[in-house]
Amino acid sequence: MTDITTLKSSEFAHESLTGLTQDEVTNLQSQFGFNDIPEEKKNPLLKFLLYFWGPIPWMIEIAAILSAVIAHWEDFVIILLLLMINAIVGFFQERKADNAIELLKKQLAPNAHALRDSTWQDIPARELVPGDIIHIRLGDIVPADAELNNGKYLLLDESALTGESLPVEKKSGDTVFSGSIVRQGEMDAKVTTTGERTSFGKTARLVQKKPPQSHFKAAVEKIGNYLIILAIVLVSIVLIAGLIRSESFLETLQFCLILVVAAIPAALPAVMTVTLTVGATALAKKGAIVSRLTAIEEMAGMNILCSDKTGTITQ
Repeated sequence: MTDITTLKSSEFAHESLTGLTQDEVTNLQSQFGFNDIPEEKKNPLLKFLLYFWGPIPWMIEIAAILSAVIAHWEDFVIILLLLMINAIVGFFQERKADNAIELLKKQLAPNAHALRDSTWQDIPARELVPGDIIHIRLGDIVPADAELNNGKYLLLDESALTGESLPVEKKSGDTVFSGSIVRQGEMDAKVTTTGERTSFGKTARLVQKKPPQSHFKAAVEKIGNYLIILAIVLVSIVLIAGLIRSESFLETLQFCLILVVAAIPAALPAVMTVTLTVGATALAKKGAIVSRLTAIEEMAGMNILCSDKTGTITQ
C-alpha cells in the first residue's frame, strides 16, 4: 500500500465528471480507511486503578495494611477513605476531560453531497475517500480537506482551526480544510485528504497525544520518593531494635504504623485533587477544557503567555 499523506487532483487517474465508481470507492477505502477520527479508548477500570499507583499511594496503602494487621480499624477506615476520595474525584474529573475528542468530532460534518457513479447523492461524511467530488454550499461544514475546482468563490469560517475570526475567501485551485464552515458561496471540490491525515485530524491527534510529565507531578513524586526512603529507614531501625530487645511484634508493628503515618502526608493526594478540581470547574464555566488536572498548576506558574492577534495560543 502506498503511503500518501495528501493527494492532489492531478494524481488521481479518474478525472471525469462522473465521480468515483463503487469499485474505486471500495479500493480507496481499503487503502485510506474511513473519513473519521479514531479514538483510543482506555479501560476505565485500569485508569481508576492507576490512582492507587505511585510513591505516595504506596505509602498510604502500606499504612492501611499495617492498620488492618494490628486491628486499628478506625485508622484503617480513615486512610482508606482518603485513598478513595483521591481516586474517585480525580477519575471523574479527568473522565469529563476525556470527552475533548467527542467535542471536536461534533464540529465535523455528519453528511456530504458527493458525485458517485454520475449521480449526486447524500452520503455519510465518514465514507468519503480521496478523489471524491463533493459540492459544498452556504451553511455546510467542509467534510474533508479538498481542492476547489468548480465555482466562483467561497467564504469560509476557519476559526476552529486557525482562531481567525474573519471569514477567508477561497477560489478555484485553493485548498479548503475539514471542519471549516461555509459562510457564502458554493463550489465543487475534489477530496485530497481524509480522516486523521486532515488538518482537523492532526489537531485532534494532539489532544489524544500523551503529554510529558508536568513539573508539578515530578515535584510531588520527588517528595514521595524522599518520604518513602525516610520511612523505610525509620521502620527498619524500629524493627531491628524491637527484635534485639525481644519486644512484642504487634507492639513493634503499631509503632511502625505511627512512623509511616507520620512520615507521609496521607491527605495530600486527596486535598491536591479536590483543590485542582475546584480550579477545573471554574475554568469549565468559562469554556476551557481541562484535559489534565495538573495542567492547572502548570498554567498558574506561567509568567508570559504569547499569542497572536486572534488569541490563538502558539507553540
